[in-house]
Amino acid sequence: MITRPLILFTCTLSFACAEEILQLDKISVEETYSVIEERKDNSIAKRIIKGEELSQYGDMNALEMLKRTPGVTISDGKGKKGSPGKGYTKVLIDGEEVSSTKRGNPLEQINPDMIERVEVMTNGSSEYTAESMGGIVNIVLKKPASEGKTIAKLTAGAYSGEPLSSVFAQREGKSGKLSYLFNTTLADNSQDDSTSTHTSTYDQNMDTDGRFRSLSLNTKLIYTPSSSDKYMFDGALNRSDYTKNTFKHRYGGINQNIDQNDEGDSLMLWSKLSGTHNLSGRELVEWKLKYHENDSEGITRSDDGTTRREQHDEGSFRVLGVEGSYSLALDEHFIKTGAEIKRLHQRDDVINYTSGIVSSEDHQRLREDKGAWYVQDEITLGDKTVVTPGIRFERSLRQFDQTVNIGYVAPSLHALYKLSENDNLRASVAKTVKLPRLSELSASLDSSLDQNDLNHPDVTGTPNLKEERALSYEVRYEHFFEDKGIVSIGGFYRNISDKIEKMTTYDAGSGRYVERPENSGEGKLWSLEFELKKSLDRYMSGLGVFGNVTFQDSSLASNGVKRTIKGTNDYLYNIGIDHTLKEYRLTYGAAYRYVSGYDDPIDENGVSESQAGYGTLDLYATKRLNPTYKLGLNLKNITQESVVTTTTGYSDTQIDRENSRFHFLVTLDGRW
Repeated sequence: MITRPLILFTCTLSFACAEEILQLDKISVEETYSVIEERKDNSIAKRIIKGEELSQYGDMNALEMLKRTPGVTISDGKGKKGSPGKGYTKVLIDGEEVSSTKRGNPLEQINPDMIERVEVMTNGSSEYTAESMGGIVNIVLKKPASEGKTIAKLTAGAYSGEPLSSVFAQREGKSGKLSYLFNTTLADNSQDDSTSTHTSTYDQNMDTDGRFRSLSLNTKLIYTPSSSDKYMFDGALNRSDYTKNTFKHRYGGINQNIDQNDEGDSLMLWSKLSGTHNLSGRELVEWKLKYHENDSEGITRSDDGTTRREQHDEGSFRVLGVEGSYSLALDEHFIKTGAEIKRLHQRDDVINYTSGIVSSEDHQRLREDKGAWYVQDEITLGDKTVVTPGIRFERSLRQFDQTVNIGYVAPSLHALYKLSENDNLRASVAKTVKLPRLSELSASLDSSLDQNDLNHPDVTGTPNLKEERALSYEVRYEHFFEDKGIVSIGGFYRNISDKIEKMTTYDAGSGRYVERPENSGEGKLWSLEFELKKSLDRYMSGLGVFGNVTFQDSSLASNGVKRTIKGTNDYLYNIGIDHTLKEYRLTYGAAYRYVSGYDDPIDENGVSESQAGYGTLDLYATKRLNPTYKLGLNLKNITQESVVTTTTGYSDTQIDRENSRFHFLVTLDGRW
């Protein structure tokens, strides 16, 4: 019996008419497309979304785009406006894991125009990471085209009266055996937000204005000395900084004004050298060398008129790794085996001051060594069946306050049965894990300063946190229309051990609320999904339809008490309309995204939380001025609905209302 729908109800109805939007090709086919590449693409169930489908609504970066992607859950910081699912989806960029710090997220530095496609997998195969609890999203960036091409895009607008602007420029082409792609993004955006808080002892209004600036430089080089060898270099350098000024006015029993200022910056370096070597047309060897670095620092200041508080924080995250794989196409088999070794370093330094005197000081150093080995076989049985068994072994050695050695085996099995030329039946089962992030293990305390309450606690980690483990099952039916449309229905079931949840407690000694991750118990998750995408051109020229629906329910057994998994929305849907007037070279449309509420029961600490649903309406229009230039207009968040969260615990009830604001963008896109 389903007690309550949970995480995602996703219904996306997008009348996508433009030919560039209705592309459903699973992968861009290169001129040198080989049998190995072709066989790799079809055995694992993936949802493939072209970059153009996600960028049309004026999203400024990949983080905004992913929140609009059906079936994707990703965290968006401390606030309640984060995407549903509390960051459960594993995000990869060109197959590489994304790591972020408090003040820097690589997804925010990826311009939507850099993205070729987004691949969404409910169950990953053995060649991907075993840390795929909640699925895998792989953002595939564009590769250089053989012909020379220059792209420039200017964007300007306003967020609640505050200016927004960005410049994107890209040059790609080929010179002899070298293909190249260079691009840069310069952004300078401001915004003005407001929230209100009501408790049993006071009310508070809060106004926040912020400015966010970033510069991103990216390059992709491909050197092909022969038809069997290819060498690639990927590099990215991103610099960003921001300032946020907050004025809080408390009244109703407490009359107090609080000024808070937050300044931070981050520097991200992303580099990878790789090669592929085709041996005799049936064997493929691939290797990668990679180094990623993410450094950040910042100061948060708070002054309530009597006490001045400051928090200085510095952090760094570094990854150095090497991996290689060997693939063999042998009759009905496509066998792939590989190994990976990498070292991760994280540094957290936090110093808190009260009235100019050091009140606390914390320095954390964490190191992790990870190794993985996998083997996978894609077996073709006749003309209709493809079975892909695999097994992956990973070991992680973590060193911080204590040394923890974690090893796990993650088998997986995917099956594809072709009912007809246009109908597929898919099934998969996979064992997955979710290792705690290093930041979740760090005992470093991120203070909320004067804003400390049930919904804005101090945040710290738990050094002895265990990893989550799950066994996931998926079944899916797909039908492909002749016009490149698709309809599918499927579902998954996930059995979770040692579920990690964020728990808020009140520390009587310090008189402050503190949030930390804890292993809360054994959980179960069920889901039913529906997807539809089809051109309606036969009824109206330039019209199409796209939809995705997911129903989900959960349960959790914690200390002998049964409840649902905390903090996950009941359902989510997107509806939209797109239409192209070819004679006017005009495309326009609308999208409405609704995130339902949730109602969490009282947890082991006596805290319960509920959130009301909220929706966002976006409109867009693009006009092709000539073969070179295109003009675009985006009206975002027209509904301006608020996110209302009610938290009860420790003899207090707190209601937080985060107000959302309208903003618009005008873009001029040129291609030469």
